[in-house]
Amino acid sequence: MRSTKNARGIRFNGALAAARVAVLLVCCASLALVALATTTHAQSVDTGIVKLADSNIEYFSRGKGETIVLLPGGTLTVGYLNGLADALAKAGYRVVGINFRGSGKSTGSTRSVTLQMMADDVAGVVKTLNLGPVHMTGNDFGNRVARMFAANHSELTRSVILLAAGGKIQPKPAANHALQVIFNPASTDAEVLAVMPYLVSNPADSARIWELFKPYRDPGVEGIEVAASESTPLKTWWAPPGKTKYLILQGTDDQIAPPENGILLKQELGDRATLVNVPGAAHLLPLEQPEVTASHMLSFIQQVDR
Repeated sequence: MRSTKNARGIRFNGALAAARVAVLLVCCASLALVALATTTHAQSVDTGIVKLADSNIEYFSRGKGETIVLLPGGTLTVGYLNGLADALAKAGYRVVGINFRGSGKSTGSTRSVTLQMMADDVAGVVKTLNLGPVHMTGNDFGNRVARMFAANHSELTRSVILLAAGGKIQPKPAANHALQVIFNPASTDAEVLAVMPYLVSNPADSARIWELFKPYRDPGVEGIEVAASESTPLKTWWAPPGKTKYLILQGTDDQIAPPENGILLKQELGDRATLVNVPGAAHLLPLEQPEVTASHMLSFIQQVDR
């Protein structure tokens, strides 16, 4: 979770996984794109790798119904959004979380990477899994890719949902320093907890949120995400033209993606955008208030579907 200039367990049943992989390999050997999937019954989560031309993209799928795609924040794998994903799946939707190239088990070329390339990776997953037009949801860095996806793949986009829509108004130096501490693998828990109040609304929540957040840090992907952000002009992804509807969902206490960003974006998108400010929430809104986040998302999606 970095600013624009500083972008940032599932258990397998061995026999079942081997059988399903074998069947898929036989059935899909002639295809250019292959999805290798296994199932974790205890959590009802399917996970697999979609093989594309120059990348292999990891996904996690749960639930059935119309599809909501979740894209993670910078320097993170998508697992930190599991609570939100579960809430959305229980409401009757298929929820697919995607790890960007270089994150988790996703791999791909790191040369001349752009937000367009990352959006194309996401589109490859959507097409391969036959998800149809999706509700594309991006948190933090992921919202940049979500907007780029809408700009380049409007035929695959049902709506766009932005959680912490930063980009124009940067965090203050102290908040940016907090990000450096949190995403430094050498930082101790005590050092991280000292700066967590910059990412949460209620400092008393710091330890709880840190325990949810900590396992999904992935510092190795930072270089790719920094390069993608720096090589893609802001005007390319900030407010894509078209008819796509947007939900801008942000915590009123967000110090990393200041709420002024959402106000500016709403002004540019006009009637295409719905702006919701959530009190008592900050940058880690999906972790602080997953049920509230899900409720606002579902209300918006139901309006789009009317």
